[in-house]
Amino acid sequence: MSAPVLAAAQDAPASTAGSDAAKSAAHPPAKSHEMTDLSAVTVTANKRSERVQDVPMAVSALNGGQLDRESAQSFADYATRVPGLNTVTLGPGQTQLTLRGITSGSNTPNATVGTYIDDTPFGSSTVYAAGALLTPDIDPDDVDRIEVLRGPQGTLYGSNTLGGLVKFVTTPPDSTRFAGRVQVGGSSVSHGGDGFDTHAMVNLPLIKDELALRVNAFARRDPGYIDNVNPANASKDTNDAKIRGGRAQLLWTPSSTVSVRLAALAQNLDGDALANAGVQVDPVSLRPIYGDLRQSLAVGTGKFGVRYRLYSADVSADFGWATLVSSTSYGKLDKRSDTDATFAYGPLVNPLLGLDNGAYSISNPMALNKVTQELRLQSATDQAVEWRAGVFFTREHTTNDQDVNVFDATTGAPIALPAPAGHVAVGPAKFKEWAGYADVTWHATSQFAVTVGGRYSHDRTEFHETSYGLLAPTADFTLKSTDKPSTYLVNPTFKFNDNLMVYGRVASSFRPGGANTSVLPGTDAPETFDQDRLVNYELGLKSSSQDKRSTVELAAFLIDWKDIQLAAQAGGVSFLSNGGKARSRGLEASWNYGAANGLVFSTNATWTHAELTSDTPPGLFGRKGDRLPYVPKLNANVGIDYDFPIGEDWSAFVGGSYRYVGDRVSDFSTEDGPRFAIPSYSALDLRAGVYVGDFTFKAYVKNVFDKRGVSSIGPETLDPRASPFSARYIVPRTVGVSASVDF
Repeated sequence: MSAPVLAAAQDAPASTAGSDAAKSAAHPPAKSHEMTDLSAVTVTANKRSERVQDVPMAVSALNGGQLDRESAQSFADYATRVPGLNTVTLGPGQTQLTLRGITSGSNTPNATVGTYIDDTPFGSSTVYAAGALLTPDIDPDDVDRIEVLRGPQGTLYGSNTLGGLVKFVTTPPDSTRFAGRVQVGGSSVSHGGDGFDTHAMVNLPLIKDELALRVNAFARRDPGYIDNVNPANASKDTNDAKIRGGRAQLLWTPSSTVSVRLAALAQNLDGDALANAGVQVDPVSLRPIYGDLRQSLAVGTGKFGVRYRLYSADVSADFGWATLVSSTSYGKLDKRSDTDATFAYGPLVNPLLGLDNGAYSISNPMALNKVTQELRLQSATDQAVEWRAGVFFTREHTTNDQDVNVFDATTGAPIALPAPAGHVAVGPAKFKEWAGYADVTWHATSQFAVTVGGRYSHDRTEFHETSYGLLAPTADFTLKSTDKPSTYLVNPTFKFNDNLMVYGRVASSFRPGGANTSVLPGTDAPETFDQDRLVNYELGLKSSSQDKRSTVELAAFLIDWKDIQLAAQAGGVSFLSNGGKARSRGLEASWNYGAANGLVFSTNATWTHAELTSDTPPGLFGRKGDRLPYVPKLNANVGIDYDFPIGEDWSAFVGGSYRYVGDRVSDFSTEDGPRFAIPSYSALDLRAGVYVGDFTFKAYVKNVFDKRGVSSIGPETLDPRASPFSARYIVPRTVGVSASVDF
């Protein structure tokens, strides 16, 4: 993997960083067939620019040039390249991230992995906006690199980082030169349809060495591969997805010590069947009920769309003795879905309503508005005692409605009822958080250093719910809650030399509590649920060879998690509760080796054992010793890339990667009984390309052997043990080509 280019950061002159990054975009480092310095990868994981080999925690950096080479477009394409990172996918735009086994399953109420875009948090911090599922899966076009911080980040990054953090680092504008890029591509998926993608970027130096604008835009169609066999609604390739978006950035560097970066990001995702993107299967045998890659979906259901908007302003001023950084953002998320619920409601409700052919869907519009402000002051890095102090504020406003629709299963025509079938309005839900944090790093000697830090937060939630209808109880209530969580970090480091470091890390993190949903008279649902907390104990080693041709990273961790936030049930009512304890322990290893000029081998493997250490509370059946859902004991990835010259102006590359995800178990159930096994799977991806001057031509095959790896599985009925279940698969074999030109 080629070394990524340094993005603009508070401790590097923004104009220089921007210049290097733009040159990288115009002439990708993947074209080089010279020996790669594998130890030179630079990250901003600690909100300072430093070599990844010098960061005293487990960090993976996925280079933008490599992502482009592999035609990676979503988490599913690159998750297995990161030790300890797993995904639970319900369909495009609906992905839960898990690091180090910290999850309570596909029903996890709130994210355990944080998401940042540059210096800005994105996505919800609460349970009211599907924070765990609607992870912003940003198209990696024009991304300089993706940093994955493994292990809790509660002190520096705050809440919802129990397992770690994913950080998209975008390529900044360049005020020294004009540059651009255009790319077009097409793909075809086995048993399915065809797709396309287009990308364009332009970098404009408005005032040389001072002001620059960078704009990129993309549009793609991911082909579908599931057929709907319902006679009233038969169609092919129903789960295709349309994604489009772009980003504009303005970078102003009036001096070598001051920079102002303004950015606006937009991304839309739409599909006609993405709300039901699975295949109905028998939960025991996993045998498809209607045939391979086939489903039965009611007329007019399955539509799903999500729109992300993010506007940010980052200001940095270097005073010499310290640097002041301000990060301000406003984000919006709008989701629309119409989920087929006929298997859930039909068998029970049709007899009650006297319907012979009734079908059911749940419409779920949701809107999130989020404002954040962070202000931090941090010392220079070239002193015996480094320090940093900051304050953080966020406000979220969420509305989340659910309506049960009843219609004729054959025609799709609405069926008139004496009263609405069911309506639940969650919101407005308001969340505010204030936090202060600080850390100090003491370089006791040239080899030994220790960092100590802490964070104190105060958050407040106000939640309103209204419900009525034939299938929903009548309710109208408002609840409030407050939390005062704190986190800490102790991080000693010992460097034997510039090429070998060992570290220890004790770090904590939390997720905020809140006011509960569905608090009704006669139920055992508590009015509020509390924060959950964990502590991570870790030992790690980072090493690079003397010639910089090889890097090794090892980490062993033990995580204790308590007061786990769980989706439970009592009296037919779902609610959130705290209960149970869990422990996750594991080993992570990665190795990169430049065997010869242009030839790089890479591999990583993770062993994770995540289990309950006490029973879950009533309403959910999980017992001490049970494995946590969707956590494989073994993950592995092996890759090879080779760049070579084939003429004076020609060069080429070939490469491949093999990924393995171990067996898992399904969610904890609200009914007593065995959980379902999810088998392991593996997949092979191949790629090749040619560079001719400023032109690049690529071809790839993903999932070469067309494997049916199961990403997630869950019941479609109200009985969590009854068939059918819906299984979501990894994408079948996909063949694609692309062409691009840099100018």
